[in-house]
Amino acid sequence: MSQKMNILLFMPEQMRADCVSVINPEGAKTPNMGQIGSEGVTFTNCFTQHTVCTPSRCCMFTGLYPHSHAHRTLTYMLQPPERNLFRELKENGYYVQCFGKNDILSQESVSLGFDSVQFRVKPEFHDENPWAEGHKHHKSFYYGCRKGIDVKDGDWAITQSALNFLDDKREQPFCLFLPLSFSHPPYTVEEPYFSMYDRSKMPEPISPKFDDKRRFMRMIHESYGLDKLDESDFREIKATYYGMISRVDYQLGMICDKLKSIGQYDNTAIFIFSDHGDYAGDYGLTEKWWTGFQDCLIHTPFIARVPGYNSVSNQNTFIEMVDLFPTILDLAGIEPKHYCFGKSLIPIIKGETTKHRDCVFAEGGHLPDEKHCYEPLIEGIYYDKVRLPLRDPKVFSKAIMIRNERYKYIYCPDDIDELYDLKNDPQELKNIAEYSSMDSIKQELRDQILHWILNTSDSPQLQWDKRGW
Repeated sequence: MSQKMNILLFMPEQMRADCVSVINPEGAKTPNMGQIGSEGVTFTNCFTQHTVCTPSRCCMFTGLYPHSHAHRTLTYMLQPPERNLFRELKENGYYVQCFGKNDILSQESVSLGFDSVQFRVKPEFHDENPWAEGHKHHKSFYYGCRKGIDVKDGDWAITQSALNFLDDKREQPFCLFLPLSFSHPPYTVEEPYFSMYDRSKMPEPISPKFDDKRRFMRMIHESYGLDKLDESDFREIKATYYGMISRVDYQLGMICDKLKSIGQYDNTAIFIFSDHGDYAGDYGLTEKWWTGFQDCLIHTPFIARVPGYNSVSNQNTFIEMVDLFPTILDLAGIEPKHYCFGKSLIPIIKGETTKHRDCVFAEGGHLPDEKHCYEPLIEGIYYDKVRLPLRDPKVFSKAIMIRNERYKYIYCPDDIDELYDLKNDPQELKNIAEYSSMDSIKQELRDQILHWILNTSDSPQLQWDKRGW
């Protein structure tokens, strides 16, 4: 093409891969994501590197792992010297616009990466916990059905602001980044999405099992009051979560229709992805945790449509969210300013190959004396969650996960190790880390983790410094 493509980065928050119908036909109805996938490529085995928003986003927009650049907290964001996708695009002629919350850049870095971050349409609705203290759902993150139909919440404001933005006339190519709040809990949505899914036909919740698991699972289950919920409650949560995802998909359709109406659909590369997943009632848990590495938390959708390239359908090779950064730069013809560990997906999108990675990694947690990494002691729905490490610092124990096609291994020196045979135990229920018959497998996976840490421990800058005074 004679001019650079526009780029749309559509990022619902906390959206599981198995809850999206383009990846799992039993998931939530997502026809617009399905349409984008049919015109491009759906990566069915995408995995995130951290299960909390800020660390995950710092990774995907730099191509670096959490341990590579020390971004593993909610409070430490990308600093001005740290290169990132948005700054690279802005410095290379793109108009870079964001509508949504900032979980990536320090305040000093925002203007370096974005031309504008101001909403053009303001939200007029905010969710409030409908349950009194002592109610079984007071701490479960389930809020239920919203009143009204046209609910003008934050995601509505993001979508309307984006539609307004797309009506602008400009010569520059644009990058439009839309980090939505759905499907992040609280689990709540208005009609028609709330009643869209038959509760009795929801996937059976994965049962709680804590005896051979790290301590955070039991602590969350009990402190959130989730031990008071039954299977029907967890089905209700999952059905509402599905409704939230379908609402997100509808908003994606509005953006795509606008691109078509202004004649830019075939000049805009579209990427749909999420920062991490959600328990949504599985394992007797809701929301997420810093070192929870079940597939429902780390397995996320990744859908790409690039004009000019033929559809290559679903691709099952493993990819990581750190691959987003080099992929966008490759598409835009931009050389990165720092060495990164992500690998461009453009060869797969072009149909040149179907191979990418053999395994994926995730990590998280804090040292016992890293109190500055703890979340603020806020009130409200997160009251109990943020106080768990004060009760037992080991609930935050640092851990690293490696996952391949057959096995998932979690190394956690301050708690217990976990090993799962995903072929025979896809729900990760039976921890076989202490089985002597698995010693060689465990050692092989631990060696791979060591190799990964050694090769990705830091990222030297590509430009040499002058040595004179």
